[in-house]
Amino acid sequence: MQTRWKLAALAAALLTALVATAGPAAAARDPELLPNEQNFVDKSQKSFSAGVKSGSSRNMVAVGQNDLGGRGFNADVFVHRGFAYVGRWGFQDRSHPQFCPSDGGIAVIDARDPAAPAMVSMLQNPALTSAEDVVVYRSRFGPQQGHDIAVSGIQACGSRYDTSILRGLMLWDVSDPAHPAELGRLDIGCCTRGVHELEVGDRDDLGRTFVYGSVPNSELPDPNTASGVRDLRGKGDARIFDVTDPSHPSEVSDWGARASLGLDPSAGQGCFARRFGHGMTPSADGRLLFVSYWDAGFIALDVSDPAHPVFRGRSVYAADEDGDAHSASYDSARKLLFTADEDFCKTGPGIVPGFGYLRVFDYANLAAPRQIGAFRTANSTGTADPGAGDYVIHNPLLVGSTIVASWYTDGVRVIDVSNPTAPTEVAHFVPPAGQQPIRPARRDTLTNTTQIWGVAFDEASGLIFASDMNTGLWILRRTG
Repeated sequence: MQTRWKLAALAAALLTALVATAGPAAAARDPELLPNEQNFVDKSQKSFSAGVKSGSSRNMVAVGQNDLGGRGFNADVFVHRGFAYVGRWGFQDRSHPQFCPSDGGIAVIDARDPAAPAMVSMLQNPALTSAEDVVVYRSRFGPQQGHDIAVSGIQACGSRYDTSILRGLMLWDVSDPAHPAELGRLDIGCCTRGVHELEVGDRDDLGRTFVYGSVPNSELPDPNTASGVRDLRGKGDARIFDVTDPSHPSEVSDWGARASLGLDPSAGQGCFARRFGHGMTPSADGRLLFVSYWDAGFIALDVSDPAHPVFRGRSVYAADEDGDAHSASYDSARKLLFTADEDFCKTGPGIVPGFGYLRVFDYANLAAPRQIGAFRTANSTGTADPGAGDYVIHNPLLVGSTIVASWYTDGVRVIDVSNPTAPTEVAHFVPPAGQQPIRPARRDTLTNTTQIWGVAFDEASGLIFASDMNTGLWILRRTG
């Protein structure tokens, strides 16, 4: 087996060298990249004379902002007990090694005075990895009961075949956010990139805490592994981890659309045709799990027994739709799933023009979900692309009867969904654009435009937190 891995690593290195010398055209479709990453690379091949620079707002104002030292590459945001946690994205691209930043991990910001948020510490992930998604929770069970725990998905920034690179989970005790202490790690092994998105949920009936994590492209064919797919153990994209003892996290189960439904992960529709698990959305009681499975739609799993997920149903895209099920938020009381299609391809062949948007699905009948509503921003419709922006929804967050959504260049959108058949925007905030972080500045890297990645809501203050890839953390208050 050691010989096999050495040969696989050599083959990967040779492929990297060949593609790196093939010129810009070779970067058009990199099988190692996720769709948003591919979009960054595609954008980097162009030169823009314009760009969205000034912000806009309606019924929403900025209370505070911290640019996190201008570090850039900011990813998702989470807020817990007055502190914000901002992740960092990164990936390996053969023509842009800067896309794997090494100067910081998850930023911890004291926002108890929202007008003057200050970074107080860093949750550091290992070299050659990224920590995009982070969740912080008060531990209710196990040996760390009563402590505040942060957990992040860790992805390989370097070669997938490099077994020295951690990929999986990292957990920290952040009871004192200014002095975090690492508690545990879980390495899921070769040869996926690792855990991309995650959510945390308590199971009161079991007295256990679980992480629901996505490991994209686990079932994608890979001739360099003994299993024949990217995950060496042949596991699926949807994983459930037990973190009741955060010092000793363990994997409980996995589920994959190829093994369970016979769906080809290499197939799909639209511009980025593939089927892989991306987002994970558990119900409030933890008995249901909705997996955003890109072109396979939004899949409902019964996880009453976390060790044995059971398929219950999925949404299906029409033939002229691009697909791209990215993430969701579930209203357990109304059995409604608010979903986001991360469709960057506004003019793909044979598909309805426009960027991805918010959909509302009725999942009262898990076996036959039906779409009952939708919301698009003006910029996300048609073929327009003002100022070289990405007017596509990213993450929807249900807050009462509203959805707070990160919408990349369209900033933060607040949508009234009290009538789910007619979602209506009631507020928005688009921060002004900031300089992309690559130094010295280069045209062929990132765009200098607004790119809101994530949103979070602080129940104690009623404030909305948003992360921008270039300009850092924004703290917002609704008005009107």
